[in-house]
Amino acid sequence: MSPTIKNRGIFGTAAIILCAATLWNCSTDSANDNSSAALNGTSTNVALKLEYNAPPLLDSLVLDCYGADTLHLVHAANDGNFSLDLFPSDHWNFQAKVYANGALMQVGELETKLDAGTNVNLNIQMHPIVGFVYVEIPLGLGNAAGIRTGVMTLSSKENHYEIPMTITASKGYFKSEMLKLGATYDVTISLQDADGNEIYALSDKFLLSEDSPNPDLSLNSLRAQISIAIQAAAEKNVNLTLPLPAGYRLPRAEELLITEYFSAPDSKDSSQYEFVEIFNGSLDTLILDDCTLNVTSGSTSKSLPLTVSEIPPAGILVLGSANSEKTPAGNVNTEGWLDLGNSKGAVALKCGNEVMDEIYYATEPDSLHANVVPALGSSKYGSSGQLDIDQWNNRKETTAWCLGAPTPGKLSFCN
Repeated sequence: MSPTIKNRGIFGTAAIILCAATLWNCSTDSANDNSSAALNGTSTNVALKLEYNAPPLLDSLVLDCYGADTLHLVHAANDGNFSLDLFPSDHWNFQAKVYANGALMQVGELETKLDAGTNVNLNIQMHPIVGFVYVEIPLGLGNAAGIRTGVMTLSSKENHYEIPMTITASKGYFKSEMLKLGATYDVTISLQDADGNEIYALSDKFLLSEDSPNPDLSLNSLRAQISIAIQAAAEKNVNLTLPLPAGYRLPRAEELLITEYFSAPDSKDSSQYEFVEIFNGSLDTLILDDCTLNVTSGSTSKSLPLTVSEIPPAGILVLGSANSEKTPAGNVNTEGWLDLGNSKGAVALKCGNEVMDEIYYATEPDSLHANVVPALGSSKYGSSGQLDIDQWNNRKETTAWCLGAPTPGKLSFCN
């Protein structure tokens, strides 16, 4: 592939990801891998795994089981494992579906015999039936690049699509409708400023098929340049680097935001741990060498140096409790920890002597805080305080926040 690219002005620090989200075979494992062991009982224990490549905008996984009984199961987008106790039968049929971008995208089917008192592990290999193109353009909070409009075109021998760009608080994106597989598409992207001047233009082509890997064009802000990487088929890897100015600097106020805090994990949930989430709303890589997380819980305050040296543009950093064994190793990013107050407390991020962002969370306002970030009441657990990123500029207002299931490493829109 030989993309044609032109740039003007500040947009050299932005990043684009082009992903044709076809769901092709992602494993070379056989369609099923059965193992059985004698068990006492009249049912069969089945551990079933869907083998699929997760696309952007993944919605849900569905499994229908037909045999001695009929079952309809729906799992969240990130859980492809199903554990079932089924009655024995010579004919069990399992039909799996993957939904993404609001539509059915991938299907898989497996038929097998299940004997009583056995333990069986099965894999269902999924196959795509359609694809779509999703292009994400990080703009940074405040949209310093000045992008106001954009259009993406997709053209094959049979169809032509023109897709306007949608702009949110920190990014723009294009999302196509479902596209037929087995076709070559020409893609163009044009981004304009408020006066209609073209800031960025790209043209390329890709084959959307089950057997080819997804075309992936990305511009990633690095220390000294922006890198464009084009991933072609496995037997032909193409890489093109385009030198462009990119920032690598110390952060300024309102560039690093506190976007989520979790102070009341449920002790019965092995996946929950205290954390504070930080978002880089700039288009530059920011240096964190002199940054600390400052926590006040009750009458105790503590300054915790960060152990991460930098955060990429539009990057999300999770600062998880170093006191909890439940915290993933990659999320322990401070020296030590101070347990957060469940229903009241303060958190601030400082770099040098400057406060980047700070929050005070509580169940209700007090004489010193007319607006507070919402918090759970006493003896309540399992929900975190989350900033609606579209309301980042109003984050001092209570209404810009919501309570919900914790999402470390993922921005919230408080839907």
